[in-house]
Amino acid sequence: MPFLYSSFSDHLAALPVEHARHGKALRAAMEQEVRRPSNADISAFLFLPDQTNHPDHGNAAHVFAHAVEDMYGPKPWVGDEIPLLFVGYHAKNWFNGRRTAQGLLLTDQAMYVQDGFNALRSSPLLAQGNTLPSRAEDAGDFVSMLLGRYKDRKGWAALAGRPEATLMNRIHVLLAAAVKTVMNHHAQHASQRQAPQRIWTVNGLIADHAAAGTLLGQADAKTAKKLDKVAGKFQIPADETLQFALVDFPLFGGPYGIALTTKALHSRDLFEAPVRLTLDRLDARSLRLSEKGDEVLNDAGVPLQLTAHASADLKASFIELLKQEVLRLQSTD
Repeated sequence: MPFLYSSFSDHLAALPVEHARHGKALRAAMEQEVRRPSNADISAFLFLPDQTNHPDHGNAAHVFAHAVEDMYGPKPWVGDEIPLLFVGYHAKNWFNGRRTAQGLLLTDQAMYVQDGFNALRSSPLLAQGNTLPSRAEDAGDFVSMLLGRYKDRKGWAALAGRPEATLMNRIHVLLAAAVKTVMNHHAQHASQRQAPQRIWTVNGLIADHAAAGTLLGQADAKTAKKLDKVAGKFQIPADETLQFALVDFPLFGGPYGIALTTKALHSRDLFEAPVRLTLDRLDARSLRLSEKGDEVLNDAGVPLQLTAHASADLKASFIELLKQEVLRLQSTD
């Protein structure tokens, strides 16, 4: 059954008492932060729960509720959260008339980012949940990371009629202050909770990121044929079982990307020789995305090439899957 958000008070009433008791205080603190005169120039993109006196939009309460249903409802990051602030806008699918929330939704426990609007897609991709930092002083860096990955900055700036850098700086200042407000509340009341430890799966990532054909597991005969091509081009030894791969198949040059086997990580760049990094040389915790977002770096000093067409969110989730599966394989060796 789809998640429905009717009102802030109804939402709090459905939460456990120990979670809901912070809601009114956080709602008041967030309104005080948003209504600062310095935020007047971006007020058209700021929405609070049950807002009836929005300076720009008469349907602000509906916009907020729609954002909660689009971004929080399908896949809560921690669960039993209190939506506090939506910073964003609606994008309209001209084929089916559906409006999709785009932007960032702050709850008391997480920040959700939705920037994957596609007019040809019948339903939006899942928003990406991000656990809030544990310290208020980390709020600025946390927001910088999320805005740096936001894909539709140019579209947002065009909608606002402002230079991209100017708009993003204003959004950053507002969101950093909002996150800091939430973190200060948690510090006083010990109310921050941790997301349940996620079990990453190939099929889960394919569904979350619409990555069929790029992220390959061992599900069917068609996928198996593609993995055979990967094994050949990556020169994977016959005694290694291919687990999964994040690859692209360009018209020329053969597949390139990263593949995990039972014994090693294999990688190949377009028109280049493959590289092999055995698992016994690797600290799985050191796997991380390069600054340019085109490679997976590690403590062994062997950069692994990522596909150019994978989204930033897919790359981040793929690295978490790699860490999990490398650790699993190392523990059974």
